Amino acid sequence: MEDKNITVYVASSVGIDYFYFLQKTIAYTGSVVKSISLISEAEYRKQARSSGTTKLWLRLKMYLVYPLFLLYTGITCKSSSIFVVSSNTFYAPYLVRKLLRYRGIKVVHMLYDLYPDALEIAGGFSHSSIISKLIGWIAKGTQSECDGTVYLGEYLKSHAESRWGSAVKSDVIDISTDLSQYNATFQPLPVSGPIIIHYGGQLGHLHDAQSIISCVRMICHSDLSGAVKFIFYTSGAQAKILQQSLADYPVDIISTAPSTQWRNDIRSFHIGLVSLSPGGATVCLPSKTYALMAGGLAILTIAPLWSDLSSLVQTLDAGWVINNSRYKTTPITTDPLYLNKVRQTAPQQDITHQFYLTIGSILNDRKMLEDKRRNAFFGIRKHYGIQNLSQKWDKLLADLSSQQHSAGDKL
Repeated sequence: MEDKNITVYVASSVGIDYFYFLQKTIAYTGSVVKSISLISEAEYRKQARSSGTTKLWLRLKMYLVYPLFLLYTGITCKSSSIFVVSSNTFYAPYLVRKLLRYRGIKVVHMLYDLYPDALEIAGGFSHSSIISKLIGWIAKGTQSECDGTVYLGEYLKSHAESRWGSAVKSDVIDISTDLSQYNATFQPLPVSGPIIIHYGGQLGHLHDAQSIISCVRMICHSDLSGAVKFIFYTSGAQAKILQQSLADYPVDIISTAPSTQWRNDIRSFHIGLVSLSPGGATVCLPSKTYALMAGGLAILTIAPLWSDLSSLVQTLDAGWVINNSRYKTTPITTDPLYLNKVRQTAPQQDITHQFYLTIGSILNDRKMLEDKRRNAFFGIRKHYGIQNLSQKWDKLLADLSSQQHSAGDKL
């Protein structure tokens, strides 16, 4: 960034690993970075599983206390500051831009999850509902008024802008993961014995829990059962459904482990299982994918072929894609029926059949599995390290900084 004395405030209501890595990435540009976060990840996970006043207090902190604290910071900081505000809380970027416009502060919307799309996919209400239209009004305002928007993938950008309007300035910058937290040396695994397929992280409404359950059950009933072991470290809205559905199957399911323990455990796993429902693929890209690759796991993806998640895996030749969409290419965004088409899921028997054939091919070619693991391990280090990402952030912040100086010169 041209003026390294400008402070960049990086804000999110919940402090999660990828949020801290974002701070580290921006700091790598030489910028002065300050963090605005109210809730730790451990606190969030604990309180989100609770009920009553504890959960109510969590919501108040996320949707009232945090935005007020964010505004206070914006009022008291230097007017030359730049705010990178994540979509957690979803209306925070628009609020900061709208109410602090008079100060000349630049606001970048870091779009991790798209709203109201995420709520629609979760089944809360339809896209024609009053609530969806109200939140959609905020989405349009965020797109049209924030000084910049950063997307996690090209398709996510295309979807967001086709539905909610183009951003003032935009860029696609991967979420990735902090590679310094992982072993720098690739570790080959034994060529014999069962392959271990691991699901780690959230299993929410945006993930394809039903396909995961059906595929695991099918493998456990098939001739491949003794050659595959499934290990889940998971939490989230559908974790309980997963546990109940697979209770009678030889599958290990535990709650999410601390990051340090998880990074150590995955060193003995072969494959990382990642999923997005077709609707979920229009909303986000699972950050855990990068973490799994950083740990040397090949990626087995249950997601639409047209999704950014599938593109990531195929570009690096780091795994396999099981298409769970009725379409192999993205439905045209200008089609009046686009939202209905893009969210349609392929028949379950087609998904499980693809899964079975893929597992069979992996078992028959262990060298291929090891090659995919290597591609994942080295690919993420070559293309998605902090040096690559910081260069993109440096350019974006430099452009915003120069705009501030130009505005100041005119005054």
